[in-house]
Amino acid sequence: MCLGLSAPGIGLWFLAWFCLTPLLLIISLSTINKEHLYKSWLKVFNYGFLFGLAYNCVYLHWYLNLAPLDWLGFNAWQGQLLAIAAWLIVASHQALLVAIFSVLCKLLLNVLSKTNASNILQIFLVPLLWVIVINKLGNARDLTGVPWSMLEYTQYKQLPLIQIADIVGSIGIGFLIVMINAFIAQVVEAMLIGRNESKPALDKSLISAHAPALSLCMSFLVAANFYGHYVLASPQTEPKETVSIVQPNINIEMEKSKRQCTLSELITHQLQLASKCPPGLCVWTESSLPTRISEDKDLQRLLISFAQSKKLSLIVGTIDSDNADYYNAAWATSSSGRSSKQMYHKRYLVPFGEYTPQFVRNWPDWILCLTNTPAGTGYSSGKEPALLNINEKLIAPLICFEVISPELAAASVRAGGQLLVNINDLAWFHESIIGEQMIACAVFRAIENRRYFIFAANTGPSAVISSTGKINASIGQDKTTDLIDKFNYLSKLTLFTRYFML
Repeated sequence: MCLGLSAPGIGLWFLAWFCLTPLLLIISLSTINKEHLYKSWLKVFNYGFLFGLAYNCVYLHWYLNLAPLDWLGFNAWQGQLLAIAAWLIVASHQALLVAIFSVLCKLLLNVLSKTNASNILQIFLVPLLWVIVINKLGNARDLTGVPWSMLEYTQYKQLPLIQIADIVGSIGIGFLIVMINAFIAQVVEAMLIGRNESKPALDKSLISAHAPALSLCMSFLVAANFYGHYVLASPQTEPKETVSIVQPNINIEMEKSKRQCTLSELITHQLQLASKCPPGLCVWTESSLPTRISEDKDLQRLLISFAQSKKLSLIVGTIDSDNADYYNAAWATSSSGRSSKQMYHKRYLVPFGEYTPQFVRNWPDWILCLTNTPAGTGYSSGKEPALLNINEKLIAPLICFEVISPELAAASVRAGGQLLVNINDLAWFHESIIGEQMIACAVFRAIENRRYFIFAANTGPSAVISSTGKINASIGQDKTTDLIDKFNYLSKLTLFTRYFML
C-alpha cells in the first residue's frame, strides 16, 4: 500500500525507490527457507498478489470516481457497486501480473543460488524480469492489458533523472527503480542472515560482498542525473508557435444523460471559446463534436470558414465511419481552409468503454450496455499512425489513454510527427487524479521522442509540455476556458524513437 502512495496525484514519489523491497525480500527469503515445495510457491504467489492488489488499489482509486452512473440508468448504490467492481477487476488484473512476476522471480533466484551467481547478475536480472512481465507481456494490448500503474510514472517531476528516457524510454526508468529496490532487498537479506549467525549488522565481509552491486546502482543513478542536467542546461530553442487548448468542461451528464447538449449547442459553445483564441493552432478535445464531420459538408464549411476568419488551424475530436465500422477520430483543417487529407483513427481502444471484447459478447445485456459510445455502438480500432497535415506541418494525434503507450507515440513520430497532441475526455471520472496521472505519462512521451506535447482534456486538466518534459502551462479541472502557450515543431529522432518498436 505504501508503494501506491508514490503514484502521480498523491505524489510521494520517493517511496517508489524502496517500497518494492518488502516483496522482493519475501521472494528472496523463500528460496532460503526449507519449506514444503508447494507451500513455498503458493506463499510467494499469494504475497505477490496481495502486494500488487494493495499497490494498484491505491494507485487506481480514481476508478471509484466513475460513480454516479445515473446517466447509464443505474441508481446511486448500483453505480457505486459498478465503480467498485471496475476498480477491483483492474487492480486484480495488475495484481495477478505481480504474482506471476513473484513466482518467476523465485524460480530465477533458485537457479542463481545453485550457480553461485554474483550479486550484480541478480540485481540486473530481477528488474529485467519485472519490465518483461509487467511492462511488456502482461500488459500487451491483445490481452486487454492497461499498463497504467507503471513505477516509472511516479518520477515524472524528477526532470534531471528522467531525461535519459530519450535513450532508454520510461521502461528504462522503471528498470532502474526495481534495480535499486533489488539491491536494498539483497543487503537487508544479508543483514538478517548475519544476525541469525550472531554477526555484526555491517561487518567487512558484508560490505565487500555488496560493494560491486552498490557501485553499479550508484553509477546508473549518477549517469542518469548527469545526462539529465546536461540536457536541461543545454540551450533550448525559444518556442515560437502559438497553441490554444479549448477546454469546454462538458460534464458526463451533459454528454450522456437525458439532459445532454445537442450538437448545435456543442458547436456554439466550442466556437464561442475558440473565438477568443489568438491565431495559431487550436486544439479541441476528444468527441468535442460527436458526429461524423467527414460526412457533414455543412459542418465542414462552418468550421473551415471559422478557421479562416480567425486564422486558426483546428484539431477537432469527432467520429468517423467506414462502411459498417465507426472510429473515435480526430479531424483537422488549417487556417488557410485546407482540411487534412487524413483523419486519425484511435488505435488503442478502452475495453468495455469503447468496444466489447470478443470473450464477453455473449454476456448479459446489463454488462454489454456499458459499451456506450457517441456512435451508439462499439468502435473499431485504427491501424496506422495517421498524421494530420496542417500548413505542411505533421501533427501526431493520440486519443485518450493512448498516452500510456510509448509504442504508439514512437510509431507516430517515426512516421513524421513533429508535434504530439493528445485529446481526451475525462468527464467519465468526474473530479479525480486520473488527469494528473495521464499528464505524467505525457511527460515521458515528450521526453522519449523529444517533441512538444499538447494535452487537451474536456473537463481538465490540460497542459502544454516541452520536449524536456517541463509542464510549461496548465489549467485545472472543471474550468471552462482556453489555455494559450507556445511550442515548436521538431523533427530530430531520438535513439528511443528510432529503435523502440516492440
